[in-house]
Parts: sequence; structure tokens; C-alpha cells
Amino acid sequence: MTTETENCSALGCWRVAIASLEAHPLCRKHFIDCSEAELEAHQRRLKENHLGDVSPEKAKRFVQQCLPQADNIERSATDLDDLDRERLINLIFHAAELGGHLRRSPRTATSIAIQVRPEKPGQRWEEKTETRLISRYGALVNTQRSLEIGENLRVERLDNGRKAVARVAWHVRKKRGQAEMGIEFLNCDNFWDLDWNKITSRATPEFRT
Repeated sequence: MTTETENCSALGCWRVAIASLEAHPLCRKHFIDCSEAELEAHQRRLKENHLGDVSPEKAKRFVQQCLPQADNIERSATDLDDLDRERLINLIFHAAELGGHLRRSPRTATSIAIQVRPEKPGQRWEEKTETRLISRYGALVNTQRSLEIGENLRVERLDNGRKAVARVAWHVRKKRGQAEMGIEFLNCDNFWDLDWNKITSRATPEFRT
């Protein structure tokens, strides 16, 4: 993120920068424009030759920069019109999807009851929910709470009591208070106790972990 004293680096723009890509400070308009253009370029390369003509580290760096900033703008901006809000939500979805392609693993649709609670000191809440899709490295989870991308959670399986720490990889609010989040584990391998070599991925485009 940039400081409030910086101006947007886009040619001819004098708006205050509120985000950045590759150390270039950008106003909201040019952050969205540049993020969409870079995302489209990475998606095209992925479709054509699996990012063979670009460093995977560059694509990963874009995802790491774009996701939290788009999420922060969508949450905190008080003057977003419907179009810009939709564009930001699409950025969150598709940047997370790109991140999933860079760290591909089999996925399968299954409902496993879990409980999540925050790792952040001073926060005391817990939510019982269930997975919709799982992978070796994470899951797509229903949630009622508004969570920040990058936030760490304690995840506990309610069937066997196994616990792990996971981070929120992406989070999108739905209508009627519903939301979905993608989580990725930080300190656990094969949390779901499955033989992933025998599983054929059955993920929907919504799941990116």
C-alpha cells in the first residue's frame, strides 16, 4: 500500500494513490484498470502455454499484490458505484483463480463439518460451518462472517478433532448475508486424510485453492 501523499503514477493522472502494483503507486481507477489488464494477460498466457513465456514468480507476485488491495478497496471505499464494485469483486475471484492454477492440486466436492475461529489476539468468536470443496492445500468454505484476505484462522474438524492454522486466501460476500471464502493451510499437509493420487479433480470454477 502507498501513503496518502503519493500521486498516481499513471500518465496525466494527479489523483491520490491508494494502491500499487510493482511499486507503481496508483489511484483506484488506474489500479482497477491495470489489474484487469495484467490479469487478462496472465490468463491468456495460462490458456495458451501455461505461463511458459512469463516467470511464475511474476504471476504469483501479481496475485499477492492484487488480492489484498482489491479486497481492502472493496471493503473500505464509501463512494464505489455498482460497476466499480463489480469489477473489484471479479478481480478478487479471478486473481484467486490464477493463484490456484499456479499451485494446482486435485479437488473434490465434499461436505466436512468444521469450526473456525480467529488467531488474532483480542478476537473472540467461532463459527461452525462446512466445506463445499476441498483440496490438499485448502478448501472452499461457507461463512457468515466478513473476513479479511490474509487473516489467519484456527480450523478444527468436528468429526475427528484435528486442528490446523489456515489463512483466508480470498473472501467474497454474497446476498442475504452469505459469504464464501477460500482457505489455505499454513502448518498442515493432507488435513483431510485423503489419498490425493487417487482423486480426480472435480472442482468448479469457483474454487481456487
